[in-house]
Amino acid sequence: MPRRFERFGGMQGPSSVKADSMSSAETTCDTGAMVYEAITDKADLEARLHELTRAWGLTPLGENIAYLWLTKAATDSTGKLSRLRKWALMQLNHQRRPSNMSPWQRGCPNVLPGLRATPVWQNHDLFPWIKTLEAAFPLIRKELLDLKNDPTGFQPYRAPTWAGVRPAADGIGSVSHDAGDWNVYYLFLHDVDYASQRARCPITTALLQSIPHQYEHAFFSALAPKTHITKHHGPTNKKLRVHLPLVVPSGDACRLRVGDDVIVVKEGECFVFDDSFEHEAWNDHGSQSRLVLVLDVWHPDFSAPEVKFFQFLRKAQLRLERKASEGDADGFYHILQDAHALPTNVDAIFANGI
Repeated sequence: MPRRFERFGGMQGPSSVKADSMSSAETTCDTGAMVYEAITDKADLEARLHELTRAWGLTPLGENIAYLWLTKAATDSTGKLSRLRKWALMQLNHQRRPSNMSPWQRGCPNVLPGLRATPVWQNHDLFPWIKTLEAAFPLIRKELLDLKNDPTGFQPYRAPTWAGVRPAADGIGSVSHDAGDWNVYYLFLHDVDYASQRARCPITTALLQSIPHQYEHAFFSALAPKTHITKHHGPTNKKLRVHLPLVVPSGDACRLRVGDDVIVVKEGECFVFDDSFEHEAWNDHGSQSRLVLVLDVWHPDFSAPEVKFFQFLRKAQLRLERKASEGDADGFYHILQDAHALPTNVDAIFANGI
């Protein structure tokens, strides 16, 4: 019978509980009401922690670093590593999801416990840099529109064939829209080198780099007229997504649904949402494109040390994914490269004389 850990680190050892039952360990994981006591099966726990770090595809040094982080989280009394501790308990217990996640997050492949699940974040006091971003709206917009003179760098948004709505007609991955056209201009994405594209947008880049706990994922997004991005989920709730609308047709033609909330997009007004929730987007205008600056930030419930750990782990996993993608025409990095080489559809990006 599999062991289920109720506590770890200077903690109580494992208890025998059926893996498919709702146990006190799961309840403890959700509430965070953990008490650290003497370990009763230290060797077994250490073996499980090492097994866990090996599964992450880290180097031997990386495994040791991750192990030290986990043991530090186990004995932390400050609360600064409580979300890391809850997540580690989930991993040890092979628990795929937190038991109290929102139904709207069920399609998200990676949901961590202990993070507030709010579809649209109305309290911008948590993100004081938004005022700076909105104040720079005219400058960011100008940098984007200047790209029209040489739109090299824009590419159609593509995903692996298993992740999109349907295979792309040109055979490069899949598309995520069922009407219209969707193009992107990446500034930061998964450790791919977009330095030359950032150099063409120096003000935007400097602003992005000044944002605390930026997730290193940012791009300009262009929805052509009459485009619908179908309902989908982001990859994780570790981050929140921010939109700064730069060019938006008048009226309510441009909308975003997150869970059961609907946002009518307005130029120059940022909004923050959790893209682990099911969401979809529309530009119903008949002749004008919608252009937005998109950026991701780490969830504000994480402490600075937790962000540091998950950044470390994410970078290691991106390296592993990139290596695995080599030679795979349907691999994420291969698709990025092939899509970048496609001709730029200027008319779809800057429709109606933008």
